[in-house]
Amino acid sequence: MILCITANPAIDVIYEMDELDTNGVNVVDDAYKTPGGKGINVSKVLDLLRADFMVTGFIGGSNGDYVIDKLDDVNIKHDFIFTNVDTRNCIRVIHGDKQFEIFEKTNKIDSRFERTFMSLIKEIGKNYNIAVISGSLMNGLSEDFVEETMDILKANSKIILDTNGQVTKKVLKNNYKPFAIKPNFYEFKEIIGLTEDISSEDFIKKDSEYLKNIFENELLDDIEIVLVTNGKYGAILKYKDNLYRISVPQYKIQRTVGSGDATVAGLAKFLDEGEGVMETVLKALSLGVLNARVSEVEKLDADKINEVAEQINVELL
Repeated sequence: MILCITANPAIDVIYEMDELDTNGVNVVDDAYKTPGGKGINVSKVLDLLRADFMVTGFIGGSNGDYVIDKLDDVNIKHDFIFTNVDTRNCIRVIHGDKQFEIFEKTNKIDSRFERTFMSLIKEIGKNYNIAVISGSLMNGLSEDFVEETMDILKANSKIILDTNGQVTKKVLKNNYKPFAIKPNFYEFKEIIGLTEDISSEDFIKKDSEYLKNIFENELLDDIEIVLVTNGKYGAILKYKDNLYRISVPQYKIQRTVGSGDATVAGLAKFLDEGEGVMETVLKALSLGVLNARVSEVEKLDADKINEVAEQINVELL
């Protein structure tokens, strides 16, 4: 079983516009609104994969009620802590091949809700083989929220951590090592302190000596899977002592939002099923590719995972 922890859920509101007037009034014919935040995005893909899972975290206000109602509509199992803080909105405006985002910052959550959450995790954590901790942290949560959560879960669960670079770096510096991390290239740079001015495309093309030197960073020690994703440019995988360059098939991209979350869902699903690490990674990356090919996650065709995985190229460095 898989536990998805999302400490800062959201309602995603997406506007697609043919014309955008930055100095006037814009009327939108159609707005797409859905529960979001990284952990909930992971849970949507797990639902498509028919995984055995539950999602938990913090919600509040009328937006929190909306999240619950929509998850209930599709029978996604959940056990959220309802708080004194309204669940945030995340607004995304898509104009042609450009887009921008506006993310709300929540008010501070009262510390009693964090204590309630930890009590819940102590109660249910032993039931889950895999735990996914993903997304940003709600304003007011303690600095050691991730570490405390990992402390409770580590005895029974393989932990997949997918949060921002700053939080991940702090967790690793405190010698808390999850089973897997899946940063994107820019988060990875922040984790290891890479200040070199280099694009994700150029990074993944670097020679083996350069990449091996980068991945020898001690913060990455004792992490079974380090999967650094680079969108259409592929990924770099560090698995135990081996390093791999992975190229993914190229398709017309409908959107990039949620592809990392789809990949995390794949890691959780196939690790939970006992798949080997390399097969798990290839299937997980296939889900990221399939997500990028559709306008919304509900249209993702999970039946094509193996078809895409067969087109992925893996090079041992």
